[in-house]
Amino acid sequence: MLHQVAEFMARRVWYAWVLRVAICSAGTVLIGPLTAAAAFLFLPTNDPDALRQMQGFLIVAIIVSSVVAMMLTYQFVRLCFVYLDRRDPRELRMNIDARMPVMLISGFIVAANILTVIFLFQWSLGWVVVKSVSDPFDTIFLWSTLTSLVQFASIGFAEEVRYRAYGYASGEGSVPAPVLVIANAFIYALLHIQYNQFGIIAFFNLMVIAGFYIAALHFFNSIWFGVGFHFAWDFVQVSVFGLAFSGTGNTSLIVIEQSGPPLFVGGRALIEAGLVYFVVFAAATSLIVYLLRQRPGGLTAI
Repeated sequence: MLHQVAEFMARRVWYAWVLRVAICSAGTVLIGPLTAAAAFLFLPTNDPDALRQMQGFLIVAIIVSSVVAMMLTYQFVRLCFVYLDRRDPRELRMNIDARMPVMLISGFIVAANILTVIFLFQWSLGWVVVKSVSDPFDTIFLWSTLTSLVQFASIGFAEEVRYRAYGYASGEGSVPAPVLVIANAFIYALLHIQYNQFGIIAFFNLMVIAGFYIAALHFFNSIWFGVGFHFAWDFVQVSVFGLAFSGTGNTSLIVIEQSGPPLFVGGRALIEAGLVYFVVFAAATSLIVYLLRQRPGGLTAI
């Protein structure tokens, strides 16, 4: 029976791909909460005073559980690809090699620079007003920033590995490329439906952003640029420029007051609901596709 199930899962048909992605997604989604729950299992959660006295330990527990969750997610995705897809995990494009740190740093720098330009653009138009700048050496700010770094790194890593590495690679060979791109983008956009500002503009913007990640995946033949970009995109907008608020108690280096039109700048819960971000990511994706076309064989070489 198990052999027959394994044979079905490995078939190169679209409905087997949907099932594989569902199983892998469910497993990786559960890893984060279960790891965090294990880290806080023995804490006095019913005693607020005791918890306040253990603030340092709490931060360490968050950091350790996030790192462990990333390691488990990485291994789980590889196992899914080996046992459900019966394919070489190198096809996931997430090898840990000499290119990995270069890709991570490059993605981080690109995302940070794009957000800096967007912030300065809004500031020059008076759409954001800087109210104050946090003390970068304040203990509370430093701990909050460190926690945010780890949390956003974990989120960016998990989403890119789950949906771009596995979700995309698993569908290659069984789902036509245009359908695979649209399906991947559609799923990614729907992941943000819980945000208050989610609407038709945010939905299409997020699909374009997913297209950007997929284009970068092909261009670099590596998931790590997208991981670095995703991590920096979340961290810089929340913890540096204060353009968004994650709802997890994060403090930002720059404290602002947002006054720009929501149609263009989005909202504090989801800045990607603004048309500014559609222009940025549509242009970036178009540039990558153009560069891919210049390679020998063009897009058919992918």
